[in-house]
Amino acid sequence: MKPAFAALLLFCLSYSPGLLASQLFVYNHGYVLGELNGVDFIGPNRRAIIGSVSVGNSGLYGGEHFRNQLNGDYILSNPWSFCGDEAAYERLANYIGEFVVIEYKTPKDSSLLQCQSTNEIIGVYPVSRDKPSTQVLESTKISISGKPYGVSVGRIVNAQKSDKHDKNWSIVIQVGNGGSDFRYLQIVDSDLYDFALDCLATGTRVKVFHVQRIHGARRPGRSETYAWRIEAKPGL
Repeated sequence: MKPAFAALLLFCLSYSPGLLASQLFVYNHGYVLGELNGVDFIGPNRRAIIGSVSVGNSGLYGGEHFRNQLNGDYILSNPWSFCGDEAAYERLANYIGEFVVIEYKTPKDSSLLQCQSTNEIIGVYPVSRDKPSTQVLESTKISISGKPYGVSVGRIVNAQKSDKHDKNWSIVIQVGNGGSDFRYLQIVDSDLYDFALDCLATGTRVKVFHVQRIHGARRPGRSETYAWRIEAKPGL
């Protein structure tokens, strides 16, 4: 993980020890950037919580429409929900109505089965005011020689590492300064993923270059669009 985001996590660890105690080596581990809408107690003993986040800035549509736009088995609904234990409530309550970064994992702990969301919160962090230490980074594993490529400008609002198909990484970029245009991209370099995390943690606008990568037969119904270059873009 890059120094800027690592420093942010260490800073927040001193204020949120209970949220970061969970094991990270799980099926999915990721981060979501957005406005924390609310947190509520659920269950017969009121010892679990459920919360929701509006992904990105002024997202304009519901989760089902977004889910159908993403190919394969990747799901990011908007608004995005998460589960947690009662110890997380006070820390989360301080951020209600603010833009935050939520760290999460799946599957959730068995003690949270009463919560309908599949995501379990690990940490909550304020959006950093620092800029990423790196300004531009390219993939060392993807060649674009002779291939057409696309470019999207916006903010990275979700980043996720999954162990389902070996190790793989993905991001979701909200194109523009807000609204309903979201793009899902895969990443094959750990360094490029770390840079994406730095940009997510700071709410930095980015220019993402992406290409259709064909390597043998395509898996049916799964996106083959990969991010191969990310540039931090100045301005709001």
